Amino acid sequence: MEGSVPRVEHDEAVRMYALHLLSIGYEVHARIDGWFQAPDYIYGYRPDIVARRGNEWLVVEIMKGDTDWPKISALERIERERADYKVVIASPQDVKMRRWAGANDR
Repeated sequence: MEGSVPRVEHDEAVRMYALHLLSIGYEVHARIDGWFQAPDYIYGYRPDIVARRGNEWLVVEIMKGDTDWPKISALERIERERADYKVVIASPQDVKMRRWAGANDR
């Protein structure tokens, strides 16, 4: 992904993804002021969304640009260390097209 995504486009994608997760039964913490409680930091970074359904945890980061890679690398560490965590990296375009990687109704 080159360049950067406008803040409003990024935030709309976070909101859409978080609402989708709610609709399929997840408890959701998301970085959307006034909508959800913000997620806790993971390895020094605050992800866009952390959701839980039963014993399953989903960490979602919506890409803003090339500068996201240090954060994404840190967040992916939890997936390697904990079997109950899955990390999803999505673009705003993925979300717009309703491609809910890792968050399908199972």
